[in-house]
Amino acid sequence: MLTTIKNQSPFVIAIAMLAVIAFIMLMPSQAIFSKVITDDFKLEYVDRIFKMGLLFLIGYSFIRMLKIRTLAGLTVQFPWRFKYLNLLPAYLIIIAMVGLSNLDLSKIAAANLTLLFLGCLMVGFAEEYLFRGLLQPLFLKRYGSRKNGIFMSILLTSVFFGTFHLLNLTKNDNTGQVLVQVVFAIFIGFFFGVLVLKTNKLVPVAITHALINFSFSLAFLPSLKPMQDDVVDTLSIAPVIVTLPLFIIGLLIYKKLNKIEIIEKLKIEN
Repeated sequence: MLTTIKNQSPFVIAIAMLAVIAFIMLMPSQAIFSKVITDDFKLEYVDRIFKMGLLFLIGYSFIRMLKIRTLAGLTVQFPWRFKYLNLLPAYLIIIAMVGLSNLDLSKIAAANLTLLFLGCLMVGFAEEYLFRGLLQPLFLKRYGSRKNGIFMSILLTSVFFGTFHLLNLTKNDNTGQVLVQVVFAIFIGFFFGVLVLKTNKLVPVAITHALINFSFSLAFLPSLKPMQDDVVDTLSIAPVIVTLPLFIIGLLIYKKLNKIEIIEKLKIEN
């Protein structure tokens, strides 16, 4: 089975992975949790933690089975370098915090805040392990040694990452907003893909991803959401605007990637 997967086109694997993600995300598991949880917010995030936990385990398991931990940034063989690069997306967290400055945060329930944090943490790890940890190395193994193969591997992974966000159409009938999510996911996904190869580590990227999600999701806590809904439409393209610099920075960092080291990683895992 593993040999079949290794020899399969990464495009086929990507499509299959998106199908698995869709299946898990659309499972009616909320109906089970609703028997013991009556609060809508808690129900949503308990369900999200459960589903993202499953996806994380799937991603982690396949990374180990396919023996692509080096390319995934999950080994000690290559040290964590250029650590400061993980701080570059911090400006997004600052923007999110500024947006909360006029809101009354004292009404936030500790239980909701904890669930939100755990949910965002699980989303960050699940998405990074599946896309930058699993899918990107598979593209790299197939195309990384070709001309511009490393760039295309990162870009294609980020495009599939953006495509994954089309699942939001099942909960949001505003197609424009969802398409904006797809674009900013591609931008930030490209940056994360470059970051994993530049720093050699996946976990810090997953944590960064989680913190960004958490900082922007704070506005949707039950005690703050009604105040935030009034400005959603006017800010619909804001995610694209604020993540564009990361895409540009990602392109600049890519030019300075140690391609020889990446080829060395490919040889280790072939």
